Amino acid sequence: MKKIIFLSFAIFMLLGSFIANAQATKKQETKKVTATKVEVYYFHFSQRCATCHAVEDNSKKAIAALYPEKVKTGEYTFKGVNLDEASSKTVAEKLSISGQTLLVVCGAKKVDITSKAFMYAHDPIKIKAELKKAVESVLTR
Repeated sequence: MKKIIFLSFAIFMLLGSFIANAQATKKQETKKVTATKVEVYYFHFSQRCATCHAVEDNSKKAIAALYPEKVKTGEYTFKGVNLDEASSKTVAEKLSISGQTLLVVCGAKKVDITSKAFMYAHDPIKIKAELKKAVESVLTR
């Protein structure tokens, strides 16, 4: 009798652990990407220093290197926007930008990585890593 009770308890615990593992997997699967259009904006003024040029160049190269197929299809874009030009006013107002900014946008989600971009302006590997984090962030929010 004790063996039957012990065996029943062991089977019950074993089945319980399978159910718990199945539920944990299900939660991970629900975190899917919905929007796919990602725009990386670099807002700047006409007069720029070497660091400003480095931020733009390294960011543009990083997006092209990280997501070559998506850049080719137009899903991911990099846009340099000169704030001194009249044509850029609408984009700047829409995104609430008034100065130099490196911004990753996907729908209504925005991630500003300006400070990190300027900190790593002359380190393309770190800018690439920061841009990758920002893109993943706007896609999973």
